Amino acid sequence: MSFVRDAHGRWSVSEVTNQSTGYCPDASSWPAVAAALERAGIGHPGGFTHEFVFRWCPECAELNVVRERVFVCALCDAELEP
Repeated sequence: MSFVRDAHGRWSVSEVTNQSTGYCPDASSWPAVAAALERAGIGHPGGFTHEFVFRWCPECAELNVVRERVFVCALCDAELEP
């Protein structure tokens, strides 16, 4: 997250992504993120500014970030769940 403060001293988030290779949150987690920011009184952009799709490889158990809708493991070339 990138936090900024406006001229009135209010905090807001200018960028938010779901890129977390430990937790691997799905893009559908945005409502929970928005609710937490709103409870804290922090403005937000209304959605993830960059959304990431994660898949675990069934063959080698490597975590993959899916790019350009190519559901293939970057390490072993196994097919990933779409």
